[in-house]
Amino acid sequence: MVAHVIPGNADKRFADPLYSRIAELIYREAGIVLGPEKVSMMNARLNKRIVTNGCADLAEYVRRLDGGELPSEHDFLISALTTNFTHFFREGHHFDFLRQVVFQEPFVTVRSAQIWSAGCSSGQEPYSAAITAQQAGCRATITATDIDQTILAQASAATYRESELSGVSPELVNLGFARTPAGYQVTRKIREMVTFQHLNLHAAWPFDTKFDVIFCRNVIIYFDAAAQMRLWEKFCRQLRPGGWLFIGHSESIPDHLRDRLRPVRHTIYQYIPA
Repeated sequence: MVAHVIPGNADKRFADPLYSRIAELIYREAGIVLGPEKVSMMNARLNKRIVTNGCADLAEYVRRLDGGELPSEHDFLISALTTNFTHFFREGHHFDFLRQVVFQEPFVTVRSAQIWSAGCSSGQEPYSAAITAQQAGCRATITATDIDQTILAQASAATYRESELSGVSPELVNLGFARTPAGYQVTRKIREMVTFQHLNLHAAWPFDTKFDVIFCRNVIIYFDAAAQMRLWEKFCRQLRPGGWLFIGHSESIPDHLRDRLRPVRHTIYQYIPA
């Protein structure tokens, strides 16, 4: 039997065509590359989906997926196989830059800063940006998107365990959270700055506005080189002139875009149109 090949990642082959089929589906639906080194993770997470759907094994699960018998399962599958690690004020220097530079810009006094959190996961990133705006006495309109419908529901609930606030200063906890029986909930004033919506980065983007700041951190590393290149170009088009792009520490801007995305701090780039 010939092993299937993941599009755009032809050097990674699966011995088992069932895992290859799942990897192909995730690549087509979300642009995420899963190679054979992820089989153990895939197996553990797929077992839960197999049981939930009453399938006898992976073969039946894949057959029913391909046969259209599980029409709403694709979203749950993407949720199961995507990584949603994050925490409040992750990469603290990004939020220092927001407070010290972005929120000091003259435009902030006349309008809300327009911020996009792309790949917002369970909400810690956009809420951290909103709390920073509140701390700086500024207005911000924050669009937070993710491909994972399940994690977006958690983000919208805006309730977190005490352990999830470890490392957040008491000042910021008091500024951004209220204690509830379920844990700590982001205050209404902070929540009202953030709008969550489902978005596949590889589909059309529905935005009418250009953003002052785009956070896209530790997301692009999951895509192949061609998809990464398309996304860097699209981010340029979605930033206002002089706007900033914040990326993850494992990511880098392609050399040919360095004339447009110019480094201003570590993993912070300013968009200068050609």
